[in-house]
Amino acid sequence: MATVESTVGTVMMSFSWIFYQRPAKGLKISDKIDFETTFNNNPARFNASGIPDSLALEKILGNETASPCSVVDFLNYLRYIEHSPEHLEFYLWHEDYIKRFDSLTEEEKARSPALNPPKASTLPIKESSSTISTVRSASTVSRTSSFDEKDLTYGSKKNSTIGDEVLDQPFRAEILQIISRYIAPGGARELNISSRDRDTALQALSYTTHPSAVMSLKINCENYIRHQSHPNFIRWVIANCTEPRMNFAYSLGGGLLFFGVLTSLLLTLSSAPRAWRLFGALLWALGAVMLVCAWKGICLVLMAMGHRRLLEPWEIPSPDSESSSVSNNSFDDLIPDSWDDAPWMIRDKKKPWIRRVFADTVPVEDGHVRRLQDIILIQGAGLAILLTIPFLAIFMPIPPANLF
Repeated sequence: MATVESTVGTVMMSFSWIFYQRPAKGLKISDKIDFETTFNNNPARFNASGIPDSLALEKILGNETASPCSVVDFLNYLRYIEHSPEHLEFYLWHEDYIKRFDSLTEEEKARSPALNPPKASTLPIKESSSTISTVRSASTVSRTSSFDEKDLTYGSKKNSTIGDEVLDQPFRAEILQIISRYIAPGGARELNISSRDRDTALQALSYTTHPSAVMSLKINCENYIRHQSHPNFIRWVIANCTEPRMNFAYSLGGGLLFFGVLTSLLLTLSSAPRAWRLFGALLWALGAVMLVCAWKGICLVLMAMGHRRLLEPWEIPSPDSESSSVSNNSFDDLIPDSWDDAPWMIRDKKKPWIRRVFADTVPVEDGHVRRLQDIILIQGAGLAILLTIPFLAIFMPIPPANLF
């Protein structure tokens, strides 16, 4: 009996691609502020449906995937599409920070004790509200700051609330930069966290620079990435064309449908043999499969060229100096005041429409992404065949009208 059930399960998994669906869309941009509440109230809404194990978040963060699904592509997607790279940046920073902290000597580690558990009520700090205010005021918000102690300014006077033993803790200057950039209100990359979590983290960081001080924030970031950003990223990665090319595919598919109907109608009114009407059915089928694939972000022409994709605007090198090109260093890049005013967006909007549609292409390197694209193409072809059957049932039985 177990063998039969195993065989049936294997067969069902073999044909599961027939019912494959891309990951569902996450929250709208305007609803991201309520992510934590929405997730707690309805966790079933955020699931990994449509994401194969080969493209799991752990695989991407572990650099086990290739373009366009690498960790660099993920970060660029968050920067230029979702406009929320701060959660992944903070997560990657904390992973690296743990390694650097663990490499310290035992004497240095002893100056920054761990929090267990990291709760505000357990911190041995007096005047907690004053401490939080001091940490906030001591940190300097900078959009282009790098983690270097010589660039950090504590102010003209050290507040007595933060003692010398705290300032002498390892990585204290870097922690103040992290506070100003990700945790303090108004920071360049302020995290989407509750005020309670923010105050708890600030209070913990005023006591120690141990990685456990912000472990709760890392967990919040991981939840956001896993249940919101990652499904959206996989959905975006599967598409191989930009919006102008997709609109062109919609127009071409609709045009083929129109000419398919027109061709079959003219052949029906003529004295031509009925077999000639299959030519109109062929146009109809091509238009249908093109529309279905375009609906899921797939361009058939790029697929036929050998699994290629269009370059995104930020991937195209600038014709100007190298300094104007986009850097992959997420901690030191300049954050534009408006994403629409970013240099790569301005260059892209200045291009003629035809150049935006037929832009440069690069191969899709990740084999698992190519497989998902193949599945969508096969699904589109199958649906097109089903839509062509009623088309043939309408035009084929009609006798020739012999009008011309």
